[in-house]
Amino acid sequence: MRIFVTALVAASALSTLGMATNAFAAEGAVLKLQAPSKAATLIQDGAMWRCNGDTCAAPQVKSLPIGRACRKVVAELGAVAAFNYRGQELDAAGLADCNTVAKP
Repeated sequence: MRIFVTALVAASALSTLGMATNAFAAEGAVLKLQAPSKAATLIQDGAMWRCNGDTCAAPQVKSLPIGRACRKVVAELGAVAAFNYRGQELDAAGLADCNTVAKP
């Protein structure tokens, strides 16, 4: 019985972790900067971005068109090499357009 309860708790924990990962992908954003960020955090449109080196992430972001969201963040943090917003990956043309507003 004890083994069954332990297995049930472990399965429940793994299931919850999977849902949290899916929720982050659906509501969060991750970007890779072309150069490491000088700022550790950024609050943009109510989202709390945390940066570590050249990678920044926000667990929950507003529902905006991906290009507009990218331009807003890039204007504050600098040019990006990759941008994933609410589960959508920005393509090469979108990245080039987004980086036109990058701060120097």
